[in-house]
Amino acid sequence: MTHVRIKPKHLAKPQRHWYKLWPLWLLLGGPVILLIAVLIQEYRAEGPQKSDIPAVVLAAGQDLHLESAKVRPMELHLFEANASGQKVRFIVRRTQDNAVHVSLATCRACLRSKNPHYVRNNEMMCGQCNMPMRSETEKGAPADSRCTLPEIPQKDTASDITVLIHDVLAQAAKVSGKG
Repeated sequence: MTHVRIKPKHLAKPQRHWYKLWPLWLLLGGPVILLIAVLIQEYRAEGPQKSDIPAVVLAAGQDLHLESAKVRPMELHLFEANASGQKVRFIVRRTQDNAVHVSLATCRACLRSKNPHYVRNNEMMCGQCNMPMRSETEKGAPADSRCTLPEIPQKDTASDITVLIHDVLAQAAKVSGKG
């Protein structure tokens, strides 16, 4: 006769199945998922803002000729000029006093910041302080010149607004310190 030991059931190693603990997984997993969602939302809020309006890209070296009637008061037009491998964004805007302002689409603070400017509700917004930016000669422009938009010379006739590409590039070079 062989002697085989029979283990009593109460001493047998209990088998633990992870799927039997689903309430515990639910209690611990829910807050972790919620925390991850909050972190992602915070990251998106701090990241670069998207503009409301798309930029109209001009052909390389092309000057801007815009009908004066198309520029309505308080409506912002965003353009991107390309020349000699350099891209510069600028805006055309008519204020309520019917003056047309053409300026770079960035202030001095945004130029040196990791947070770029953006357009929100027909306003150029500073990416650093998140406040509306105005052209240098526009009424209501802030006294702090870091958050004003550098003006670009334009030729304004009764029916046409003309912005020369070399004026845009020269102003961009002057503001960035390369000119």
